[in-house]
Amino acid sequence: MKTGFKSKDLLKAFLPLALVANLWTCPACRPSPGETGDKASCLVITIDTLRADRLSCFGSTTVSTPDIDRLAAEGIRFTRCFAQTVTTLPSHANIFLGVLPPSHGVHDNANFVVPSGLTTLAEVFRQSGYETAAFIGAYPLDRRFGLGRGFSLYDDDYGTQDFNRPVFVERPAAEVVDRALGWLKTVSGPWFLWVHVFDPHYPYSPPEPFRSRFSHNLYDGEVAYVDQQLGRLFSFLRQNNLIDRVVIILTSDHGESLGEHGEKTHGYLAYNSTLHVPLIIRAPGFKGGRSETAVVSHVDIFPTVCDLLGLKKPAGLQGRSLLPVLKGKKLASRPVYFESLYPYYSRGWAPITGYIDFPIKFIDSPLPELYDLEKDFKELNNLAPGRDLKKERQLLASLREAATGPEAAAARVSPSRQSLERLRSLGYLGGGASTRQDFTPSDDVKSFMPYENRAEEAMDLFHQKKQVQEAIDLLQANLREKEDHDLSYSYLSSLYLESGRPEQALRVLKQGLEKLPANYTIFLAYISTLLQLGQYGEVVNSVERAQAFPQALNDPEIWNSLGAAFIGLGRYDEALELMEKALAIDPDFPAALSNRGFALLMKARLEKSRLTLDRAVDSFKEAISKNRAYAPAYNGLGAAYRTAGDSEAAISCWLQALQLDPGLDQVLYNLGYAYLEKGDKDRAREYLQRYKDRVYRFLPQAEQRELDELIKRSR
Repeated sequence: MKTGFKSKDLLKAFLPLALVANLWTCPACRPSPGETGDKASCLVITIDTLRADRLSCFGSTTVSTPDIDRLAAEGIRFTRCFAQTVTTLPSHANIFLGVLPPSHGVHDNANFVVPSGLTTLAEVFRQSGYETAAFIGAYPLDRRFGLGRGFSLYDDDYGTQDFNRPVFVERPAAEVVDRALGWLKTVSGPWFLWVHVFDPHYPYSPPEPFRSRFSHNLYDGEVAYVDQQLGRLFSFLRQNNLIDRVVIILTSDHGESLGEHGEKTHGYLAYNSTLHVPLIIRAPGFKGGRSETAVVSHVDIFPTVCDLLGLKKPAGLQGRSLLPVLKGKKLASRPVYFESLYPYYSRGWAPITGYIDFPIKFIDSPLPELYDLEKDFKELNNLAPGRDLKKERQLLASLREAATGPEAAAARVSPSRQSLERLRSLGYLGGGASTRQDFTPSDDVKSFMPYENRAEEAMDLFHQKKQVQEAIDLLQANLREKEDHDLSYSYLSSLYLESGRPEQALRVLKQGLEKLPANYTIFLAYISTLLQLGQYGEVVNSVERAQAFPQALNDPEIWNSLGAAFIGLGRYDEALELMEKALAIDPDFPAALSNRGFALLMKARLEKSRLTLDRAVDSFKEAISKNRAYAPAYNGLGAAYRTAGDSEAAISCWLQALQLDPGLDQVLYNLGYAYLEKGDKDRAREYLQRYKDRVYRFLPQAEQRELDELIKRSR
């Protein structure tokens, strides 16, 4: 019986990391909650990509942050706090595990997960009887990467990552704060809350009025916007008399270069523009003050929180408690290890490691650097050329050796989730890190930066100025000069896709895989583009290749995409196996839940099985429960209701899908066909004509004729 729903068309709608004295204004004046036995709560706020010098309480002259400034005035400001890493996932691993990267093994956003053998701060709180929740702003901290352990609620509902578009999916600070406030209103006992806001991360796109007020500097606009939104959170705590019952920690995972040292954003170099971060600790029992000389770091947060709240510290923490500093005491100095290994693990470039033994900072790479931060905090005068750096390299090696832990290897090769055994039963195999050591100055990250900057310039031309051909020309020039610059392939294919040239995008990605066959990002974009072109057989032929990538071990996106190709070929059982792989990694992944529903729906129609149809309905409903704004799931649920003979429920779902995403063309067709069956020709004609206006020129002639006939019948 003709239903009007085509597998190919419905599929489109479902595809969607010596002693130093401290200068104080006010020491502690009364005991902390941990000393009295009181059970205070704890709030940790991490602001992604926030430079310390962009908070006015840390000396900003370009943007005012009054709400964070008030928190800082009531708390302790650490003006010499440094991150150990310059990307999101490893920095948060440092914070919430209290150990250094050589111990936990997480070195960038893409290739690692947090190993299960290390105790998280959230687990300590939960074991101590606290309610725990986290509200996450963007993809790099998705639960699939392992930081969700210990949280009763880990809200990472920010949307689905599309690897054809090399910008992280995020949700605005307002939404994150809204959800955090909603949770706080339901909690009665002591709690631990982590709020992560992503907005200062590139691309900078603050909402009004901040976009207009900071039109000359949108990054500052993002910072001002985040300050306003966090102010809502602080106001709630004050208005409900909670502010003096909560230990509040505010920091950023790393900073942003903003063009300094030739780096536009972050993740590559390891200068203070990205390593120097704010740290504010507001704790009951302590007045406001400022530590100007103590050199501290992210790994110190975990033991400090435990001491402030009287919690038992797990063994093996590599940070040190800052409670003595809060009491106005001296803190012995010690070096801070840091690294930037995203270029090494994800791009094949030379690694960057180093340490800060204030005032000395050493950066080890094929082109090493040495700075005196007391005289040169902006690192403009490299003291390394012509100098014997043996002592510096020996100290760095000893720091790394002392920090290395037995769990580090697991971060690369295992998913570190409770479903580990299930994943292994599904055939997951891990891969090892690069062992290349023969790097030359041409492999130094600084040598790659001109090409990286040109690629970013191209994307700015496209997104900000809509200069498509100029952007394409820049990326093509990059590839002529530097064939192994991977990002140029990804960006160029993305531009072709966004300008309606998928065949050219696919050609670029094939060239990229020929030159860089182990590049996972290019491979993902290749698979996604094949799906967009309906080349499902080519996608299926890539399944074995996908299993060779260690990154695929923890990536539900790739298995969801591969499963979608099997749906397109009508191989529903194999599609379901791949969807289960995706859901074993991330049980809350709405796209995989929705696509599983679609595979079950098509299987139910084929087998005329009501039981399978009911399973499809349940899968669509589960997808909606995970993300109530996920339009493809409503579209699929409508199709399932239509198959069950409930046209009214189907139409209701499709109208909801269209409201959530007006760009879902297939919903227009489904509504038109359903209204035609009901005899409501006016509405049928409206939706069918809208569908025709959008997609007619892309349809095969047979489908064009069929659509024309339906429109004719609706008259």
